Amino acid sequence: MLKSSYNYRLRMAKHAQVTLGVLGRYYSARHTLGQYRSACVTATYNISLPNDSLLNELDNALEHALQATIQQHGGLRYGISDEKEAGIPLFGQICTFDRQDILEVIDSQHVNGNDRKAGDMTDDVLSKVLENGHSELWPQNKPAWKAVVVKHTGNCKSSPSSKMDIVFFAHHAIADGLSGLAFHASLMNNLKLKTPVPAQWPLELNELQDPPPTIEERVDCLSCSCTTCTTPDKSDEPVWGGGPIPATPTVNYESCVRIVTVPAAPFSVLLKKCKQANVTVTGLLHAIICTSMGCSIKEDVPGFRAVTPFSARRHTRASDAEIVNHISYLTSYVSYEDLQKFKDCQHGSSTEEQHIVDLARRFSNEVATKVKEFPHGSMATKFNQVQDILQECQSQGGAQRRYTYELSNLGSVSSICPPEGSDIKLGRLVFTQCGFVAGPALGFNCVSTRGGDFTISITWQRGVVAESVVENVAQELETRLESF
Repeated sequence: MLKSSYNYRLRMAKHAQVTLGVLGRYYSARHTLGQYRSACVTATYNISLPNDSLLNELDNALEHALQATIQQHGGLRYGISDEKEAGIPLFGQICTFDRQDILEVIDSQHVNGNDRKAGDMTDDVLSKVLENGHSELWPQNKPAWKAVVVKHTGNCKSSPSSKMDIVFFAHHAIADGLSGLAFHASLMNNLKLKTPVPAQWPLELNELQDPPPTIEERVDCLSCSCTTCTTPDKSDEPVWGGGPIPATPTVNYESCVRIVTVPAAPFSVLLKKCKQANVTVTGLLHAIICTSMGCSIKEDVPGFRAVTPFSARRHTRASDAEIVNHISYLTSYVSYEDLQKFKDCQHGSSTEEQHIVDLARRFSNEVATKVKEFPHGSMATKFNQVQDILQECQSQGGAQRRYTYELSNLGSVSSICPPEGSDIKLGRLVFTQCGFVAGPALGFNCVSTRGGDFTISITWQRGVVAESVVENVAQELETRLESF
C-alpha cells in the first residue's frame, strides 16, 4: 500500500500540479472540508443476450471501453494531489490506473437497499449504491472519478436478461453534469462486444496531458467591473433552509437519494402542455416543488430561495462531448405571500393549478433573462472576488442556510448509443449529486432520454430535512407531472 502510494506521488510529480481554475479551487476547497463530494450520472441498460458466456464477455468489453474512454478525455487523467496552495489541494495528472481504483462491479443481490415503500427493487438498490458513493471523499493521488457497474440479473436461464446500471461518480472540479453524459456516450461508442483479449491492468499513460480547459480560459469573465459583476448576491430575505450547516461536515455524514420516474407517455403530454402554457419544464418543476414543499413543511416558512445551475458551454465553445466543468448558476426568491396563495386554495383545484402555471411562467422568464446576462455575475466571476475561498467555506459552519433547494436539469439526451445489434438498450438516465452540506437543503436533479422516461432525483444530507417532507414532495411530483 505504501509503495503504491509512493509510486503515484512519484508519477504525479513529473507533471506540474494545477488548480483547474476558479471553479476547481472552489470545489477543491469544499471537498477538503467535506462540504461537497461528487456529481454523478447513471445510465440503466436493458440487456438481452443469448447465453451466459456473452454476458461474461460484456465485462471484458466494458473494461476495454473504459480504458479507451480514459484515453479520450484529459479530465479523467487528473486526481487530487497531496500538494496544496493556500491550504487548498491541487490536482495532478495520473499516469497509472489500477482497475480497483476506477471500476467496481456489484451484484444487486449483495446490496442492502433502503426498503422504502415507494419505488421498485431496482430503484431501491440503485439509491443505496448512489448514497454510498456520494458519501465518500476522493483519496489523494488517485483518479478523481469512478465507475460502478450494478448487475440486476433475471431468473430465466434459457434466455438471460438483465438490467445493468453504469454509475459514473466524479469530483465536480473535473466534471459537471453534462460531462457525465459525455462519459457514457464515449463508453458506449468504445464498446466492442467481440473483444476476446482480456483487458490489461494497470493502464499506463505516461504522456503529458493538458488539464481540461477552465471557463476563464475560454471566456473573459474575471476582469469585468460592471455593477452586475461587483454587486454581492442579494440574499437578505429570510428563507427556509432546513437544518443549519454542520460545523464538522466530515463526521457522521450520510448522503440520501430518492428517485422519481415520470414514464415516457405522460412526460410527452407534459411537454406539449408546457409549450401551450408558454412555460419551460424547469419553470414548471420549480413551481411544483415550491407548492409541495410549502404545504409539506410544518414550521413557519418565510420564503424560499432557489438555485438554478446552467451550462456555460455555449459561451466557452466546449462541446457536449467534452468532460469539463463549465457551469454557472442563478438564484430566485419566492416570498411568503407567493407561498401562501397555494395554502389558501383547495388542493387540486383549478385555482391552485392557475397559481402553479403563473409561478412556472415567472420562473421560466426569470431563468431565461438571467442566463442571457452570462458571463456578467457568473459563478466564476463571484468566486474569483473572494480573497480566501477556503476560509469563506469554513466560516459557514453553524450558520443558517441561504438557499432552500437547487434544481438542475440536464435536458433531453440522445447522444448515448449502445452498439447496433448488441441487444443492449438504454433504458433511462439518472442524475444525482451528494447531499449539500453548506448549500441548499435539497437538490433536485433532472434528465430524460429522447422519447423516454424523465427522472428526478432528490438528494439531501441526512438530518437536514425531515424524510416525510422529501417523501411528500416526491409523491406530489409524481402525481402532478403525470396528470398536469
